Amino acid sequence: MSEKYKIVDRLGIAPLALRWTTELMRIKIWASLEPQFPNRGPYKALDIIERDALCGVGDATHYGPVILLPPFADDDADQSVIVQLNPASLNTRPAESVSEKPPSSYDKIGLFPIYVDRHPFPGDEPPPSGTCTILEAENLTVEDVSHMIAPDTFSLWQQDCMLPKDTIDALQGVFFSIVHRYSAPTDREPELEKYSAELINSAVACLSLVRPTRKSRAGRIVGSVKADGTLDPQAFEAHEPAEVPEVQKLFTIRNRDIETLRTVLPEFLRLYPKDADGKLKDEYEPVRMAVQLYEQAYAIHYWKARHILWWAAIESLYGNAEDAAMARIFAFFGNKRLVDGYRCSIYEPGDVPSCYPHSSGSDHTLGEMVPLIYAVRNASAHGQKVPDSHFSPVAHPFGTVIGVDALAEAATFIIRKSVTEILRRGFRERFKDRDARENFWLYEYGLNGKQSKKRLKEMHASLTVTGQMDSI
Repeated sequence: MSEKYKIVDRLGIAPLALRWTTELMRIKIWASLEPQFPNRGPYKALDIIERDALCGVGDATHYGPVILLPPFADDDADQSVIVQLNPASLNTRPAESVSEKPPSSYDKIGLFPIYVDRHPFPGDEPPPSGTCTILEAENLTVEDVSHMIAPDTFSLWQQDCMLPKDTIDALQGVFFSIVHRYSAPTDREPELEKYSAELINSAVACLSLVRPTRKSRAGRIVGSVKADGTLDPQAFEAHEPAEVPEVQKLFTIRNRDIETLRTVLPEFLRLYPKDADGKLKDEYEPVRMAVQLYEQAYAIHYWKARHILWWAAIESLYGNAEDAAMARIFAFFGNKRLVDGYRCSIYEPGDVPSCYPHSSGSDHTLGEMVPLIYAVRNASAHGQKVPDSHFSPVAHPFGTVIGVDALAEAATFIIRKSVTEILRRGFRERFKDRDARENFWLYEYGLNGKQSKKRLKEMHASLTVTGQMDSI
């Protein structure tokens, strides 16, 4: 028994006297957010129970045995204990519980921060605002979530996990995000959480094709929405972001990018059909492989490794024969006219802020960059040193960059614009497998290996003749 002294006034008449009184102890139950690692934080409070004595390590509770006695300071309880959670115990509350009864459903949320510039350059379009629905059937939005982040939202991780300051700053500074909201019968529903994660990750991957940007150290965050509308986080991802190609360093998500995402995301999700057992079907690999390699390359710092992935992504879409791939790229970006594709700039309107002076010498076209991509690719693929000339400064809208950095801009431009156009123009079924891809280039563009060489030769001939640019 726990015995405490109380001074009482018997019948309200002095003098005061001492008597013994017995009080129940309030014990707060905590458990790890990762049941497979019960001794590792962060921890989540499950319940407050009342007992006639404090708990010790090994004592049984409704939620599992006590494994740790942390020095948590808590005004709500006399003691905090960490238990090895029995997940089935979450379906009921013990009789000794004094916590408020859990809700019949939980307002769950998953979000992934995106880079929206709140202070655009003068003359540029205004930034997104409010809530933009991108997939209504799934309650998937792009919205400002800064009002959900309170000063103490991530304090548990900051205090108990000793996260670095830049990670905490990134979490506390979350502004615009891709957001998925859903209801769940319990606070943790693994299947629903998995589905939500796949949906958000797909939207993030699709948006990176539409508009690649720098990324925060903070990745996907999952949790619940409290009654006051603030976030109760349960888990988050953090990563060390790699740098993006030079022109993309100033990219931000614009209203037009959100609208494009809304247009192509349904087709993007259809690239990943599942069978009755929930396994991914072996379909659309040419496009899926291009998306995967494109995205993974951004996480790599070493230039040659990331370029190898981007080269492979291009070949996944256009084939591995050099002449055929080059002719197909020019034809695709030129709407079947190779010369127009050859002259296509790798920079779109809005890629270079209006404050930078435009110079034709700093522009780069596919006709200039694609042969250089293959020159560097061929040297690397055959174990040769890449010539030093590719590391020399070249003109750029931001001044100068080294040659391989300009090639990175060109390679990523080709991949992301190709995939988004394939989705936007309804060509998904034409890339169901390798044979379908080759038939697409043959029957839609007339470009097999032999015809590709012939068309490239005709294109180069026409480029040397003034007034005959329309002949291809």
